Amino acid sequence: MLTGKTTAAAVAATLLIGTPAVAAAATPGTTPDSRTVASTCGRSVNPNTYFRPGMRHAGRSAWIGSTRIQLRYGNRPGGPRYYWATITHASRGDKVTLYWDIDHGGSWRDSGACSATVHSGGAQNTRAVKAVYGNGFHLEAEACGHHAGRTRCTASLP
Repeated sequence: MLTGKTTAAAVAATLLIGTPAVAAAATPGTTPDSRTVASTCGRSVNPNTYFRPGMRHAGRSAWIGSTRIQLRYGNRPGGPRYYWATITHASRGDKVTLYWDIDHGGSWRDSGACSATVHSGGAQNTRAVKAVYGNGFHLEAEACGHHAGRTRCTASLP
């Protein structure tokens, strides 16, 4: 059981598992609603290889013209849910960011961001982070994308 003495780093380590992040880390700063976030992908997984295609699901979307920013989620059979952000119909240099917050008993204990930049092909995923629930913890996530000088974000999940 986690106590009030648990540090944000310990909470983040509990929530994020997998291989070291390959996606570019977000620059330190704030989410669109001005929350300060950590500038790391943390320990996370590649959604392209970690989940079978049938186990990847579409979440909420936002649009900038024909460019779609989407919060996606998936799991392995019987496993926990993971969230990641994707951008499609994008241009080289466009960015997509997954923002997450960990809520514990009504107070935010940790938050983070993981970004990726489109290099080719017009689409890009961020790394996926594990959502752990129970013992008073839950994770909220949202996807934001930057295209043609504009930034749009999805509504958060869950």
